[in-house]
Amino acid sequence: MGVPPNSLRRHGERNALPDLRDFQFTFDFHDAIEPDQFAMRMIDDDESLSSSVLDYPEEFGRTYHAYHAGSYVYPNDLTEQERLALQGPIIKRLFDDRLYFAPLSPSDPPQFILDIATGVGDWAVEMGDLFPSSRVVGTDLSPIQPDMVPPNVEFYVEDSSEPWSYSDKFGYIHTRLTAGCWSSFEEQVAQQAFDALEPGGWFEAQETEAFFCCDDGTMDPDGPMCTWFQEMRDACEKLNRPATLGSSLKEMFERVGFVDVEQLVFRLPLNAWPRDERLKDLGWMWGQNFSQGLNGFSTQLMNRAYGRTQDEIELSLVRVREEILDPRVHAYMPIFVVFGRKPFIGEMVE
Repeated sequence: MGVPPNSLRRHGERNALPDLRDFQFTFDFHDAIEPDQFAMRMIDDDESLSSSVLDYPEEFGRTYHAYHAGSYVYPNDLTEQERLALQGPIIKRLFDDRLYFAPLSPSDPPQFILDIATGVGDWAVEMGDLFPSSRVVGTDLSPIQPDMVPPNVEFYVEDSSEPWSYSDKFGYIHTRLTAGCWSSFEEQVAQQAFDALEPGGWFEAQETEAFFCCDDGTMDPDGPMCTWFQEMRDACEKLNRPATLGSSLKEMFERVGFVDVEQLVFRLPLNAWPRDERLKDLGWMWGQNFSQGLNGFSTQLMNRAYGRTQDEIELSLVRVREEILDPRVHAYMPIFVVFGRKPFIGEMVE
């Protein structure tokens, strides 16, 4: 399977070591959360990653990706890498320890698996361990993935908003929490995934919706949290990187041509307010993770969109953090999982 011409190898050598009430939510308990009182072409060993890709620009005390600099407004520094490394396990635990929901066969797994916007690469590494006979490829704008990975896992520097040109087809393609990365998820990701899949292959998107939700009136719709998220959504629209994604995925998949499309919707609490112990733990972890990410989510985006200074932005986040972590506020975020199959050749599709 050929690497697109605009892809850069992760290293010069190969890896050495192996209001959503209309949605049917997916739960393992009753309706409400109760508050508590590729056979990739191998690049020659002497072909090193361009130094310019590693020359990260610094702004507002954070570093950002250098490859196609400026197209992604969130940082890639150690602070963000640590946050991402904790984000993945939270989502996996929300999913009852599942990495995927598409009906992949453990006895006959996909030969080639692609993880778009892989981040720190944790999902790709786990999939490589789970399917040792599969070739797992993760792509991202920043080479921030680990060196010590299973022998069937590889990472490439790639701008997936550009045309994909893989010479062979994948059996499964995956995205997770990429809202705000694309000018058009449908054209740049869903359509290209459809084209890059083999007939019968699956595409799965695990994406949030850029809203805080609350079912019992304990969150002020005009308070710091909701105000911040509205400004974030507006800023993303100004910069042509819409953040509202999850609820539109199912229709998007069907428009592109996927069949057997299924949707699951999970509620992820924003602090430790639920009575259920599992959700209480998840909420505490997600609230801490989200609070830690607020600076990175906000600074460059709001500076570009509104011209605010770093100090102005950080001051406005103080009350947002306080409200996010207040267990009297029974807020949650919806997480959408949508997967669909590329039809087989000659298959009749209604």
